[in-house]
Amino acid sequence: MMTCQNIFNILILTLLCSCNNASINNAEANSIDSSINDTESISDQTNEQSTLTNNEAEIDTITTIKFNELSIYIHCLIINKNENQIDQVQKDTLEFYAEPGETIEGQLIAISSDQLTNLTIEQRYETSVTIMDEGAHCDLSEWKHYYSDWEKLQVNSSGLFICEKYSQKDYEKFPEIRIEDLKQKVKEQCHDDWFKLIENIKTPNEYPSGVNISRYYLKVSGQRKDNGQIITKLIIIEAPMGC
Repeated sequence: MMTCQNIFNILILTLLCSCNNASINNAEANSIDSSINDTESISDQTNEQSTLTNNEAEIDTITTIKFNELSIYIHCLIINKNENQIDQVQKDTLEFYAEPGETIEGQLIAISSDQLTNLTIEQRYETSVTIMDEGAHCDLSEWKHYYSDWEKLQVNSSGLFICEKYSQKDYEKFPEIRIEDLKQKVKEQCHDDWFKLIENIKTPNEYPSGVNISRYYLKVSGQRKDNGQIITKLIIIEAPMGC
């Protein structure tokens, strides 16, 4: 079976002859898209011919995001199957949901553009409080958050951007709050049964309350070759906080 790494290796080989900052022209970008589609087709055929003991086959994909001035390829990120807008040419900001368990941490990103130069990517994350109950959970994803600083992504020897990874301590960071405010928010949003679960906790990280990463942010910037204007695109990846 053709794996996600095999697919992305084709992309890397295509990029080896590209410009700096993982920037390539439209013809090369179309070649990448074709290679990815052809590889996924081969993968599907191989999958149909294979017999797996659990009768399940999971094929990771490259997530492609297209803006007017550039295209972005994220290695092995599976997005929610209902995110139909991902196939469209985006405006300046795109927000979408990743599948449970998916992350951009440590993943590789390629950019193709014939309009921009000096391409950079910055990454940050956001944490939120979630209340857990043996699998079920109530997420306070629209309440208070901790936001990390923006960090500029490094580029590997193949010209691909490397996403940041975070520690358990990073996952648990949260601004100082009055615990009574948290309990009141849970009572309002999640209702009484959830409130009863946390009525004796002292901190947001005391089970069954917990703090976790709820969103990743990628800020992609480049300079137009024709007039020097700085172009910036923002990608917001919603990270499911429970099963």
